[in-house]
Amino acid sequence: MKKKGAKTSIEKALDLIETLKEKDNLGVTELSGILGLNKNNVFRILATLEVKGIIEQDKETGHYKLGMKLLSLEYAYIKNLPFLKTAKPFMRNLRNKTQESIYLSILHKDSVVYIHSEDTKRSVLVNSRIGKRFPAEKTASGRAILKGKKEKGFFTEEDIEGAEPEVSELATVIRDDTGQPIASLSIIIPSVRYQKENRKLLEEALVEAGRSISAELEKL
Repeated sequence: MKKKGAKTSIEKALDLIETLKEKDNLGVTELSGILGLNKNNVFRILATLEVKGIIEQDKETGHYKLGMKLLSLEYAYIKNLPFLKTAKPFMRNLRNKTQESIYLSILHKDSVVYIHSEDTKRSVLVNSRIGKRFPAEKTASGRAILKGKKEKGFFTEEDIEGAEPEVSELATVIRDDTGQPIASLSIIIPSVRYQKENRKLLEEALVEAGRSISAELEKL
């Protein structure tokens, strides 16, 4: 019988995967310390996940990282999010209107994850954030979703080089048919260009797009 409070093998495996998402390339000893499991237990979990392609071992260092199988599963999940199909045309229109990169992100625990983008066609652009995680409070996107849980309506949150040097972000919230915030829509732009832009026009275009996406979701 499982002791009260004891974790199942699946829970331990999920904890290990989450750990590798946060800190890639870890050895057995490091994983054992972080997870609070003995090395034999960690070895068994790693062996199972490696067979399934969920994690991979670096042959030179012996350390472990997430495998391509997990990435393909995540991509399949993201591709089938119902609001993503609705948001895409509005994101393209916003990209064309602002001439800047537009991102869609979701909240996961205390982090924000960027799941889709429509990239600017300008020669100078920010490195892609797709698949990356940032502490929610350090990004405009994360703060927009968190604020949307407490306040109604549409608004913008701004981040100037708080999450990344030389990068600025302007974000708003996307709401589902119940009015709950389910994602964030943001403009990510090199700070040097952001300083020269008419921010009021960017804010108006962004909020209009967020409101339009949310209105379409109400119809589904």
